Amino acid sequence: MKRLLIILSKDHTLHEMMIGITMANIVLAIIALFVPDRRHALYAVAAGLAISLLYVIHMAVTLDDALNLDEKSAVSEVRKHMVIRYVLTGVAVGALLYFHIADPVFLVLSVITIKAGAYLQPFVHKLLGRRDSN
Repeated sequence: MKRLLIILSKDHTLHEMMIGITMANIVLAIIALFVPDRRHALYAVAAGLAISLLYVIHMAVTLDDALNLDEKSAVSEVRKHMVIRYVLTGVAVGALLYFHIADPVFLVLSVITIKAGAYLQPFVHKLLGRRDSN
């Protein structure tokens, strides 16, 4: 837990990715306002935002762990945690389909905003005027 707090407090790239993910989800939420079942779409975007932020934090911790391992073990560790994230996404989509809580398409799109966060990170870095590389 202490290591997680250190990562969260010191990793500026992680913060910038989280801001980028949030920005992408805001755009997705605006799009969700124009679909017929906007309530379920907005629930999905909110759930997807939470999942995306948890996943990016999980990725940062996984990469921090992997850096302390040899190459073969690091690859295995990263793959194992990637599969865990994929399974959890599948469970979330399955639960939404079963309980009809939110739109599964918007949930998947919202989770995919992790990629958008990665692409927006340099822009957010410049926007915040940061000079340090980490």
